[in-house]
Amino acid sequence: MVLAAVALTGLTGCANRPNNLETYYDSTAPVTDSAHAAASASSSAPVSAATVDPAAAAREAIADEVASAVLTKDDLAKEGVRAAASRADNAACFNAVPAGDPRGSTWVYGSGASLTQLVTGYLDRPATEVLGQVQCDGTKLNIQLPAGATAVHGWCQGATCTVLLAAGHVLSGLQVTASTAARATDAVRSVTPLAAKKLPTS
Repeated sequence: MVLAAVALTGLTGCANRPNNLETYYDSTAPVTDSAHAAASASSSAPVSAATVDPAAAAREAIADEVASAVLTKDDLAKEGVRAAASRADNAACFNAVPAGDPRGSTWVYGSGASLTQLVTGYLDRPATEVLGQVQCDGTKLNIQLPAGATAVHGWCQGATCTVLLAAGHVLSGLQVTASTAARATDAVRSVTPLAAKKLPTS
């Protein structure tokens, strides 16, 4: 079960209040004042406040982590990119990432290369487990584990290179498509540390 960018719904739980039933074995027995007092005290007892559904709280927390992991214009200020007019469709390695409620963005370099980020949250399992199940086509990209990430994998297919970073319940993917594989590799390696810093710390 997943969460996204973005996107991470919430549920609230309600405390069940048992029915206050009395059984009368003798229907002709008179009701005493003490019985009235007990019934009145029972009906006027305060109802405990509804407790928050732990699952809903967990979903909300992961949704916040997903949103926080998305790179912003300020994060990418030194990369020479501008926001794309529309978000790119998932391609290449991103198609192998288990479905969820993702968030992300697409950016364009001055050279015409594109950078797309896909951030997904998983409620039922750690992101490292998800990453371990992702198998992408192409050549594996050797990339050093950056500070902030628990695990990292990378692949290049043609002139598109993808890096997937995991920490906590969040998986952050970076995908660069350039004119050559070498340029795509350089670009994705440059932004990987920036994305790792935005992953959850716990």
